[in-house]
Amino acid sequence: MKANYARFLTQSAIALGLTVALAGCNRAEEAQAQPNEPTSAVASVASDAPASASDQPVAESAAPAVATPAPSPAVASLGGVIISQDELQRFLAALPEAQREALARDRVVLEQWLRSRLADKALVAQARQQGWHEKPEIRAAAEEAEVQIILRTYLQSVSVPGSTYPSEQELQAAYEANQAQFQVPARYRVSQIFLAAPEGEAKAVAAATKQAQAFVKQLREDKAEFAALATEHSDDQASAQRGGDNGYLPLAQLVPALRAVVAKLEPGQISDPVAMPAGVHVLMLTDRREATVRPLAEVRGALRDALRAQRQQDVARAYLAGMLDADTVSVDGKVLSATLEGGQGDEMSVP
Repeated sequence: MKANYARFLTQSAIALGLTVALAGCNRAEEAQAQPNEPTSAVASVASDAPASASDQPVAESAAPAVATPAPSPAVASLGGVIISQDELQRFLAALPEAQREALARDRVVLEQWLRSRLADKALVAQARQQGWHEKPEIRAAAEEAEVQIILRTYLQSVSVPGSTYPSEQELQAAYEANQAQFQVPARYRVSQIFLAAPEGEAKAVAAATKQAQAFVKQLREDKAEFAALATEHSDDQASAQRGGDNGYLPLAQLVPALRAVVAKLEPGQISDPVAMPAGVHVLMLTDRREATVRPLAEVRGALRDALRAQRQQDVARAYLAGMLDADTVSVDGKVLSATLEGGQGDEMSVP
């Protein structure tokens, strides 16, 4: 039972923790930071004795003033709700670099975010004024979100792999054991001439097939250049602009009927006309690159991240299982049964 409970607790910690981890992140942002008030003390000296010339002057002492940080200027406001420059900078800093640069270039999108954020903050302020956050179900949800955040972050902190993991030997071993994941399939550089002729239109199909056969004859007898014919006659405008060239593609990206034809071609070879539902194709294989395996240097970063993530998951599971092994878990079956049946124990049950 311990093992089953350990698995249940582990899955709850990881799955539920990740699901609601961010649920309470905005709570801190809603509170406006109040500047610290400087503290001061005035020392006074009282004496019943009259002052004399020999008396030393008594200086007043004061505690050093606490520097008040300058308030961050407001970037946007809605009534009494503001978005400060500090808050905007925190938001931008948390974004990936590409998104941050995109927002910097597109002020319209950034201003839309500011308006949306202001509306959210105004709504929260309104709800707080009405004591919404004091509702029992809201407080319970907030407490649960806090528990899940603590659980997730603490479990992460105690399960982070050491900085030396994985070693070079471990990386090499993982790379060799997962060669299939680093395979780059064979790629075929295919050019085409496409003649549109829907299969339901017999005359159009016959005419396109006859024209395609004439092109094949010219090409095989070296009386024409493929690129010139494709540019002039192909109905596929995108590839026609490139002389029929479709670039390097793995066979999996070709439709099955063309896949079988391309797989049999040698570089420089011209296919027979291929009838398809939309029309007739003439294909030429320009080049073929054999399947390869991406070198370790190319996948090192991704492989290291994957190994560290897996190690952290394993350590987290072991950590939770260890907690269950360290203490005896006691389950009161009677109370559990009563709970499942809708009661809260015998003293609360209705006879």
